[in-house]
Amino acid sequence: RAERVVESLGMVYKCHYPNHLMQTGRGVKHMPLHHVWKEHGACFRDVTGWEAPWWFAGKNNSPELGKLTFGKPDWFEIWKSEHEACRQSVALFDMSFMGKNRVTGPDAGKVLNLLSTANVDGKSNMITYTQWLNTQGTMEADLT
Repeated sequence: RAERVVESLGMVYKCHYPNHLMQTGRGVKHMPLHHVWKEHGACFRDVTGWEAPWWFAGKNNSPELGKLTFGKPDWFEIWKSEHEACRQSVALFDMSFMGKNRVTGPDAGKVLNLLSTANVDGKSNMITYTQWLNTQGTMEADLT
């Protein structure tokens, strides 16, 4: 944690490229398929403390980020083909980095409805997309 503070402060006056990856505080949380993705050349990025695959260099290959840029990175064509495969076929996304809460009890649905913009007091095993707003009516959380 202390190293991340130093790295973050060192970035204050530097150019913030969209493909820059922080180096400290990494490798703390791994998703269930981390070892499989690593074998397939995953370039990992930090997503709320989790090592999440960003793109894949291919089996037994090491991902190379190339130079930092505001344009298309060196690995853009790899990312593009993965993106197109997701759109045209099927993909599996691990959302382990998303927070999960279990709210139980006889009035759980009623209480959640007080916080939610959608009716979440429905059948169990149902997924409802909603937001939580503050007293000013601005969004505090985006939830599924």
